[in-house]
Amino acid sequence: MKVKSISWLGIGTDNYPETLRFFTQVLGLEVAASEQDQALLRVADGQLLEIFGREGRGKSLTSPPVTAFEVEDVQAARDELAAAGTELVGEIGSWNGFEWLYFKSPDGHMFAVKKTPPPGWERPDG
Repeated sequence: MKVKSISWLGIGTDNYPETLRFFTQVLGLEVAASEQDQALLRVADGQLLEIFGREGRGKSLTSPPVTAFEVEDVQAARDELAAAGTELVGEIGSWNGFEWLYFKSPDGHMFAVKKTPPPGWERPDG
């Protein structure tokens, strides 16, 4: 596996409105897509920050924040991580062309590998 970049940072929060306001109004990040209490923000070309305010797997996996490493092939990365004895968390997930897999580092910190779809994945309504 070859990591291409850090592509995503996930943040679980108990104060979604204030967290979203901070990242959009204070830091000036643009909302790329959003749903009820969940937003995907653009940081830089190919880099995303996602805020999880509603209860669920996304929030529980990203509290504290989780960094994802961009890879070409999530399944191949999964196979390499498993072969190396890495603790995998769940199965490969997907949404709107994105793919990801959570795993734990040897000291128990949560990370992910992720594949981002090509430009144009954003929904027109943001």
